[in-house]
Amino acid sequence: MIQCATLRCLYRSDTAGFCVCAGTVRSAHPRQTEFMYRMVMNSKKKGSVMRVSSKRALPPLKLPFEYCDTPELRVLNFAAEGLPCIPVLGLTRIGMGGRPTTTEEHTHEECLEISYCQRGELVFESGGKEYLFSPGCVFVSRPNEPHRLKAYPKGLLMYWLFVRIPKREYPFLSMSMRESKWLRKALQEMPHRLFTGGDAVRKAFQRVFDVYDSEPAKTPQRALRLRAGVTDLLLTILDASQGGSAASGDERVERAIEEIRADPVKEFSIDALAAKTACSPSNLILRFKRLTGLPPQAFRNACRIERAKLELEKGDRSILSLALSLGYSSAQNFATQFRLATGKTPSAWRIAYSKSRDVYAR
Repeated sequence: MIQCATLRCLYRSDTAGFCVCAGTVRSAHPRQTEFMYRMVMNSKKKGSVMRVSSKRALPPLKLPFEYCDTPELRVLNFAAEGLPCIPVLGLTRIGMGGRPTTTEEHTHEECLEISYCQRGELVFESGGKEYLFSPGCVFVSRPNEPHRLKAYPKGLLMYWLFVRIPKREYPFLSMSMRESKWLRKALQEMPHRLFTGGDAVRKAFQRVFDVYDSEPAKTPQRALRLRAGVTDLLLTILDASQGGSAASGDERVERAIEEIRADPVKEFSIDALAAKTACSPSNLILRFKRLTGLPPQAFRNACRIERAKLELEKGDRSILSLALSLGYSSAQNFATQFRLATGKTPSAWRIAYSKSRDVYAR
C-alpha cells in the first residue's frame, strides 16, 4: 500500500502506476506511464482506499502505408493527436492529369476502413463481390476482411479513415465505457456496407480536416476540437448508414429519366443533373445514352415533342401558345425542332391527325 500525499489516502501499488487526485498526477511506477487508469473512489470516509483498475495502452498497429501530408495524398496520424482509436485520417486526390493505378488485395488488422467518394467512379472488390462506389457514397471494409479498390481513376477525390476496434474493451475518444461499448457495437453492426452519405458526411470529414489545419499544435483546444469533430463524423456516418443501401448509378439515372419524362418543360444543366445522380458529367451522358438512346438534353427535347403531339391532337390551341408552354423561345424554334423530330410541321401534324381521326370515325 502507498500513501497519497495529496489526499492522505492509500492505494494499492500492485494494481496502479498512477495516483490521480485533486487534479494531480503522481507516477508511482515511471515505466508504466503508457498505462491508462480509471479510478473509483469512495470518499465518504477519511483515509479510504482508492480502488484503481488499469487499462494498458493499445499496442502499435502494422499499417500498409506510411504517414504523409502532400496535396495529392494526406495520411494523417490521429493516434499522435491523442485519438488512438483513429490511427489514420486520409484524403486521396488524383487530378485529371494523374495516372490511374490499382491496388493489391489487403486487410487491416482490428480496423474498420470507412471511405467517402466525393468525385470519381470507383469499384471496391471484397469477398468476391464488386461494389460500385459513386460520388456521395460511403463504403465500409470490416476488420481483417480482404478487399481492394480496383482503380484510382483520374479526377478521384476520396476521404477515408480507419477506426480501430480493439479485441478488448477500450474507451473510444475519452468516452465512458458505456458510451464506448455502444459506439463499438454500432460501428460493427452498420446495416449496410455501401450506402449514401450525401453532403452531410462530406462536410463532417471536411470539418475535421479544417480543425487539423487551423488549430495550433499541442493545445487543449486542438485536442478538444479534433475529438469533437471525429465524434461528430462517426455519428454522421452511423446516421447515414440507417438510410438504406446506396442505389446503383443506373437506378439513380433511371429516376432522373422519369422526372424529366414527367416534366420535360423544367430546365436543368448537365452539371446539376450529374450532382443529383452522383455521377460525373461524362458518366451521366454515357448512362443516359445506354438507357434512352439519347444524351440528357436531347432526351428532354424528345419528351417535349411527345407532349406537343398530345396537345396538337387535343384541339385548336395556337402553335405559339403551345410552343411557349413547352419552353421554346418562339413558334419558329418549336416548329423547327418538331419538324426535325417528326418530318412534319406542327400544323401539318394536326391536320394529318384530324384526317386519320375522321377516317376511323366513318
